[in-house]
Amino acid sequence: MRTEPLRREGNSTTLGGLAVAGVVVAASLSATLAKRAEAPGVLIAFWRLVIVSLVWSAYLRGTGRRLSMADIRQAFVPGVFFGLALAAFFAGATHNSVANTALILAMSPFLIVPLGARMFGDRLQPVALTFALLSFGGVVLVLFSAPSDGDATVEGNLFAALSMVCFVAYIVSTRYCRREMDVSTFMATISPIAAVAVLPLALAHGDMFAMSRTGWTYTVILALLNGVAAHGWNVYAQATIPIGTISVAQVAQPALAVVWAFLLLGEEVVTAQIVGIGVVTIGLLGFFALNERGARTT
Repeated sequence: MRTEPLRREGNSTTLGGLAVAGVVVAASLSATLAKRAEAPGVLIAFWRLVIVSLVWSAYLRGTGRRLSMADIRQAFVPGVFFGLALAAFFAGATHNSVANTALILAMSPFLIVPLGARMFGDRLQPVALTFALLSFGGVVLVLFSAPSDGDATVEGNLFAALSMVCFVAYIVSTRYCRREMDVSTFMATISPIAAVAVLPLALAHGDMFAMSRTGWTYTVILALLNGVAAHGWNVYAQATIPIGTISVAQVAQPALAVVWAFLLLGEEVVTAQIVGIGVVTIGLLGFFALNERGARTT
């Protein structure tokens, strides 16, 4: 009698796991694809946002829905931070090694979790901060061990740090402002807001349409893979997989990003950096695991 429901539940869990894997792979490929585009980071960010805006708006209209001024007001602040985070990320990715960019961005949970505890009353496990310090030590090791003849630059590190700060602001403001907006409405709203926020930067750069065929190709891939598919996979995964499991799975993103950079870009990674990546991964895993256990206890 219970065979069919159990089978459906098992299939949903399997598909949820595949969705999580898709999200992790898509996120880990972002910096590598941006570098392969061989285009200015701010233009990649702007046109990616334009493409994503068109896709999500078309989807929303296809379901018979329209944006309201209330939606725009709720998504305005997150949209601005989202656009600035993307612009800084792609600017950093095109002026930095993938290892440095990925690991700096991996530090965002160590700001998001304490802010969540302070602003929303989330449970914070003090012992988890020990693992945060461990991860910071790993990042320092990676940054200062970068090959002198590699792609890592101070400018790229600063852009990555700015992107991380803007991303944290986007996550926190999204939780505060989004309320009951569904994902498709939210993405259809923040994407054009983010594009408008990045537009002055794109205009200041100049030659907005001057990307090569390679640049346009990879920008479209980034838009569809990260801006559309990954968001849909993430939403599906959240309905079938525990949030803590998703968070732990995403710990693999920085290390996987370095693998893609080695395979697709030929970026050099020295032994000290590999050790640093391992330290960061262990720190992130411990941090997520302790906070998840504390949340379950609460």
